[in-house]
Amino acid sequence: MALSVSDIIALPELRTRVISGAGGLGKPVRWAHVCELADPSEWLGDADLLMTTGIGIPADADAQRAYVENLAGAGLAGMMIGENMQAPANLEALMERADALDFAVMFTHYGVPFAAVTRAIVDAGQQEEQARRNAITRVYESARMSIQGLGLGALLKRLEKDVQARLTLLDAASLAPWRDALGGLPASQRQWLAARQRDTSGNRPVVQRHALESGELLVMALPSQADCLLVAEGDGLLDYGLLHHVVAVLGIELERLRVDNERNLRLGSELLDDLLQQRLPAHQAQQRLAAFDIGAEQACLLLGRAAGVSPAACDEALQRQGRRVLIRVQGDDLIVLGAAECIPQLQAQLQVPLGVSNPLGHAGRSVEALREARLALAHTSAAQPLVTYAQAGASVPWLAQSLDEAERTFRNVLGPLADYDSQQNTQLLHTLQVFLQHNRSWLAAAAQLHVHKQTLVYRMRRIEEITGRSLDSTEDVATLWFALRAARMAGLA
Repeated sequence: MALSVSDIIALPELRTRVISGAGGLGKPVRWAHVCELADPSEWLGDADLLMTTGIGIPADADAQRAYVENLAGAGLAGMMIGENMQAPANLEALMERADALDFAVMFTHYGVPFAAVTRAIVDAGQQEEQARRNAITRVYESARMSIQGLGLGALLKRLEKDVQARLTLLDAASLAPWRDALGGLPASQRQWLAARQRDTSGNRPVVQRHALESGELLVMALPSQADCLLVAEGDGLLDYGLLHHVVAVLGIELERLRVDNERNLRLGSELLDDLLQQRLPAHQAQQRLAAFDIGAEQACLLLGRAAGVSPAACDEALQRQGRRVLIRVQGDDLIVLGAAECIPQLQAQLQVPLGVSNPLGHAGRSVEALREARLALAHTSAAQPLVTYAQAGASVPWLAQSLDEAERTFRNVLGPLADYDSQQNTQLLHTLQVFLQHNRSWLAAAAQLHVHKQTLVYRMRRIEEITGRSLDSTEDVATLWFALRAARMAGLA
C-alpha cells in the first residue's frame, strides 16, 4: 500500500516532524522530489511531496501564503523542509496558511539526506507492486480451480480472499443475486444502485463508484455477460486494475457454465425424447433422471406452445434459481419435465399457457403423462393459463374430460377418416384440420396446403362422404372441430 504523509513521519530513520497542517497527514505520497524554484507547482503535481532546503521559500508573509496556496492547489501531498538550512527564520505566515488548508509542512533533520526519503517511497511502491502481483497470481490460481469444477459460489469466496474485498454477482435488471444460492446486497446499497441505474441513460460507465463510511462500493459489468454485474466492497480504496482480472476470471467461469448449460439442455432434450419414445429400460431411465436431480415419483410433465419461447433462456433462468428441468421443443409443442415445485417459476418464466400432468410416478408413464398434459392444455384460457390434469374440465365442460373420453370422441367421429388415411396413404385429416383452422376459407386453406382450390374442393367432398358429415351444417362442423381437438388432447393427431 502507498505511503501516506503520516507514514513518512513515523519512519524513525527519516527524523521528520510536522510543524503545521496536521489535517493533511492522511494524504498519500506518490513521489518525493527536490525543487528550489519560486513556484514548485509548475513541476510537481498530485500526491507529490516537495523536499526543499528552503531557498525558494519567500521571506514576505503574503508571498509565503501564496506559495503554500499554489502547492495545495496543485494537489501536492505536503512539503518537507531541511531544518537549519536556507529557509527564512520566520515561517509563521506559511504555517498559518498551511493549517487553514490542511497542507502538511514538516521539518527534516539536517543530517538526513533527501535521497533517503525518495528511497523509502520507492521501497513502499515495490512492496505494493509485489503484493499486487501476488494477488493476481492467486486470482488466476482460483481461475484454474474453477475450470476444474470448483463452482461459482466457491470461486467467489476464493476471489474475495485473493483481493481482500466482498464480491457480489447481481442480475443487472432486477439487482437480485445472480443465483439464489449466492448472497445479495443490503437494502441501502441496492437502493443506491437502483437509483444509479435509473439515472444513467445511454451508454453506462464501465465502473460506478459509491463512497461508503469506510471504504467504497465499486460496480462493474461483465463484458462476456451483459446482464451480470460485479459489486465489490472494500474497507479502503479498491484496486481497479486488480478487479479487472477478477472480472475476466468470473467472465470465463460464467461462459463455462453457459456452455455446460447448453450441453445439459441438449442431453436433457435427448433424454426426454428417449422417455417419450420408451427406448429406455426402467432402471436406466431412473439413473439418467437422477443425474439431472429429478425424481420420477414427484416429477410432472408440462406442455405448452413453443412459439416465441427460448428453451435455453428458460433453462438458464431456472438454474439460477437452483431448479433443474428437461426441456424439449417438438414441432409446435414445448415439453418440460421437472419437479412439481418448479411449476410456478416455469409459468412466470415462459409466460405461456401450460398443461400439467399428474405426477409421473415412474419413467414408463411418460407417454400417458404427455397425454394428460395435452388434455390439461386444451382447457387453459387467458384467465386460467395453468391447468393441471386434475382440474381439466372445470372451466371448459364441452371438451373431453378425460383421455379415454377424448379418444372415444375422436374414434366415433373421425375414426373412419383416420383409417382411410392409413390405408390409402392420404392426408385428409390434415386437410380437414387446415380447412377448419382457416374458418373454411377455400383460398387460405389451399394456399397453406400448396394445392389448387379445385383439388381442395375434391378432398373436402371426399371427407364428407367418409365421415357422413356436411361442411354446410354448423352442427356437423362443430362436431368435426371438437373431434379434432379431442385427437390433439389424446395425442392422436
